[in-house]
Amino acid sequence: MNIMNAIRGDSITSPAFKAKGARAHIRARLVLYVVACDLVAIFAGSALAGVIRFGTGWIAPALSFALVLGLLHFLVGCILHAFSGPALIERMTAAKLATGSLLSALAIFFMILFATQQSEDASRIQIGFGALFAVLLVIVGRLAMVKVARKALGGTLYATVFIDDLPDGIRIGGEARTRARSLRWNIWTDDPGGYHELAQMIGTADRAVVRCPADRRVRWSHILQGMNVHAEIVASELTGSSILGVGRCGDDITFVVASGPLGLSDRMIKRIFDMCFAGGALLILLPLLILIAMAIKIDSRGPVFFRQPRIGRQNSLFQIMKFRSMRDERSDMKGLRSTARDDDRITRVGRFIRATSIDELPQLLNVIKGDMSIVGPRPHAVHSTAQNKLFWEVDPTYWHRHACKPGITGLAQVRGHRGATEREQDLRDRLAADLEYLNDWSIWLDIAILFRTLGVVVHRNAF
Repeated sequence: MNIMNAIRGDSITSPAFKAKGARAHIRARLVLYVVACDLVAIFAGSALAGVIRFGTGWIAPALSFALVLGLLHFLVGCILHAFSGPALIERMTAAKLATGSLLSALAIFFMILFATQQSEDASRIQIGFGALFAVLLVIVGRLAMVKVARKALGGTLYATVFIDDLPDGIRIGGEARTRARSLRWNIWTDDPGGYHELAQMIGTADRAVVRCPADRRVRWSHILQGMNVHAEIVASELTGSSILGVGRCGDDITFVVASGPLGLSDRMIKRIFDMCFAGGALLILLPLLILIAMAIKIDSRGPVFFRQPRIGRQNSLFQIMKFRSMRDERSDMKGLRSTARDDDRITRVGRFIRATSIDELPQLLNVIKGDMSIVGPRPHAVHSTAQNKLFWEVDPTYWHRHACKPGITGLAQVRGHRGATEREQDLRDRLAADLEYLNDWSIWLDIAILFRTLGVVVHRNAF
């Protein structure tokens, strides 16, 4: 193909591709709107606090506080990606990043006050209420902007084009695969006109996805390197696998199929939180633990604690500790039989401690030991079943839930998925919640689950 003919010829860019160019401008405008919305929320929160503290003379202190905090929030937000693409259309991401940025800005603000020796002159009521109102209003504003952004972007943050390298030719189309156009260029020739034609068809898309035979992947990889677009090549033979990325081992290219749900810093934060919480809880609950231990010994013969092998992190086994709630001679060490509502194996004290979840408290020792975490997927007995099927026979992804330490409480529990797994769906509901927890983990999620646990300590399925 002659390059001049390609340049002088009719435009091969369809309206669908031209529309994709507008998406980048929409994203840019939305970012500006989000920044403006945050600043308005900060000023409104500061103004409200100023009225509470200073009455009619609120303007000067409110304006000065809002200007400094707003500037710091903008600078910190740029560093923490609080105005990034995902923060435009994902509610949790928007709220989390905006809150983190604003709290960090407040910390810097307090450091500035201390360093300049202005802390004594500043109004604590103005700053305290201003910070509280600002955080609340910023979160509300962000959630509202997510709705606006989703509508403006059609629910999709980035524009994608699909390149189908078919036996009878190459077709390029948009996300809906409508108005696909044929690429006339023979990709095996380094023709400037061909590159120009492809560039026009890709347009200003953010992402290009190529489906082609295996022997053409290297060529497409070479072609797309200079297209200024995020490019991916479909590997159909890996359908069903979870490919996270591409790595390298020596001279060989590798597919990354797992990386663990938590990085090193996340694991350190979670471990510190676990140790502090478990240690403090053991000290506070020590009198109750002693009373329960005495009641168990008086009520029936046998040990105070029940130990049972459970599946833990990395699918390794550990001995879980619970207060014994069943008659010792009838305890089910292998977990072959699920506990029923009117189970005749349960003792009188056992019925009470199971109904109130007190029987789980010795697992705080498992947390101190490092076998468990405060929050995580609940550990199951090795031979647990649902409708006479082992859990991993119901769903093979069951093994994936053990990528992190099991927990005393978890997302599945606070959603009400407790008790016997009489149906396969009972397990699938828990598994879905566990995998969602692994995917969305943050220390704030752990704290939220802990608060929600207070509402399900006594539960109709706790028996």
